[in-house]
Amino acid sequence: MNPMLHIAVVEDDPAYARTLTQCLDRFAAEHDTSLHYDVFDDGAKIAGDYRPVYDIILMDIEMPGMDGITAAKEIRRIDADVVIIFITSMAKYAITGYTVQARAYVLKPINYYGLSLELQGAINAVNRNRSQHGRSLLLQTGGSVTKVALTDITYLESRRHDLFIHTTDGVLRVRGSLKTMEGEINDPTFARCGVSYVVNLAHVSGVTDAKEAIVNGDRVPISRQKYKDFMAALVMYLSGSASANRTVSQEVSR
Repeated sequence: MNPMLHIAVVEDDPAYARTLTQCLDRFAAEHDTSLHYDVFDDGAKIAGDYRPVYDIILMDIEMPGMDGITAAKEIRRIDADVVIIFITSMAKYAITGYTVQARAYVLKPINYYGLSLELQGAINAVNRNRSQHGRSLLLQTGGSVTKVALTDITYLESRRHDLFIHTTDGVLRVRGSLKTMEGEINDPTFARCGVSYVVNLAHVSGVTDAKEAIVNGDRVPISRQKYKDFMAALVMYLSGSASANRTVSQEVSR
């Protein structure tokens, strides 16, 4: 079974929405693919409080509320990765769709075989993106949701009731517990080095004599209780890593 795919169906006509979900069920059965889909009957209902949780969006264009092109523009401000396939009876919209990086158009009336070809192409694109960037976290930062690739997280730091997510692009502050976030990540590349820190081993370039991990230029303290387990996890990561030809240096703190 392939990894779960999350799909949004945005279609104001109940009959067409039902046809699309039936096509998705058939595709999943024929291709041994696990799909979860949500159905929206207006562009505003998906774009108004959009969260970047979908891999693919099947979007009608002509809707009485917010049309599909407008909704796609709103979505693209938040999510550059989601694959958008427009469902329309009007081929004239094809040129307009390039402005929101639509992957394809499926013309009504919907034909299962034509839709299945577009779905397979979209899934291939999703899988290529996953292989390049890996899994991501959705982080609630202030009033917005940010998608962060696990590979871009260097370490997690807990201070009181706040978590500081250190990434290659900066630091994000979110509410929550380190234990909960560690469980959500659930990846052996991340290892505890103390009560308040979880480190992405892929970003460790050295360990000082003062028992600090050098992580993307920062010095993260390793507790006495966690030192043995952390070093064992680091050695195991390096021995199994494709980049294991490098060694972790023992840097003397100054």
